[in-house]
Amino acid sequence: MPPTYVLFIAKPCALSLRIQANGPRRAQPNAILEKVFTSITKSPDEKRLEGLSKQLDWDVRKIQRWFRHRRNQDKPSTLTKFCESMYAFFSFPPPPSPVTESPIVSH
Repeated sequence: MPPTYVLFIAKPCALSLRIQANGPRRAQPNAILEKVFTSITKSPDEKRLEGLSKQLDWDVRKIQRWFRHRRNQDKPSTLTKFCESMYAFFSFPPPPSPVTESPIVSH
């Protein structure tokens, strides 16, 4: 998507529709949780949460929240999705309309 399109067309249009530019909440940096997130699982089970809770001396709920924030951190913001959709809508031709009559003529 060309940056000039985003800057001069899509973003002003999105902001006029009051689509917010803020993205998801960032997870606080934690090397141990980041390593589990990237190499083992993005959604740990109860057993793993308990182990991480004891290892970090954090509440299980806090670890669940960290993983939720970290998963959401990778998602694009609503503004980004709007700009991409608007670009696709105006850049690509519409699909062909379905044929209402049969192209084969019988005798």
